[in-house]
Amino acid sequence: HAGEEQEHADMLARRIVQLGGDPDLSPEALATRSHTEYDASLDLVEMIKEDLIAERIVIVSYTEIIQWLGDHDVTTRRVFEHILAQEEDHADDLRGLLERLPAALKG
Repeated sequence: HAGEEQEHADMLARRIVQLGGDPDLSPEALATRSHTEYDASLDLVEMIKEDLIAERIVIVSYTEIIQWLGDHDVTTRRVFEHILAQEEDHADDLRGLLERLPAALKG
């Protein structure tokens, strides 16, 4: 998933440049614009749960962005649609992991 998340950032940065902007990918800027919070949990199950929550949040956010873009910027909308599909796959993967974890790990 991490590799795909990097691809998402790269895709959005390229689109910003195409539109004449200058993407700010500094860690500080990314942290202030993030729709989710960093969780430093060391418990595997809790990490997966927090990742699933984060995926669900970005799914809602990207869905709203796609709806807002509508037909006004079809190219950007398609970028977000591609990313959204992968985020939905990530959420499915994480949910599947939680369902398959042995009961002993779930507490």
